[in-house]
Amino acid sequence: MRTHNSHPARRSGDADPTPPGPNPTGSADHTAPAAGAVEPTRTGRMLVALTVGAVVTVALLVFILQNTERTAIAFFGWDFTLPLGVALLFAALAGLLIAAVIGGARIWQLRHAYRKAP
Repeated sequence: MRTHNSHPARRSGDADPTPPGPNPTGSADHTAPAAGAVEPTRTGRMLVALTVGAVVTVALLVFILQNTERTAIAFFGWDFTLPLGVALLFAALAGLLIAAVIGGARIWQLRHAYRKAP
């Protein structure tokens, strides 16, 4: 059975060619890309992010269009009706906003504590 290692199999008495400990050059230990391989770029990652965003948007649209039954909603004295898909989308967005506010407050708290530290 052959492994995907780039070096030949070592015997038990062979010395390890790479010394243990930190990299003497101080740079990160990266392996060289395979011949003909293209390293990822910001543009490539952005394309992937846009593609994922488009797929999620299409999935949300399908969800909303399939859940068009009107639902009565009462919230702090307001009474109104919305399609079920839209109401659930608003609820999910509200949850994301609450999580973002709490996360932002925690980041601010940690930065503030870090700046005060000697």
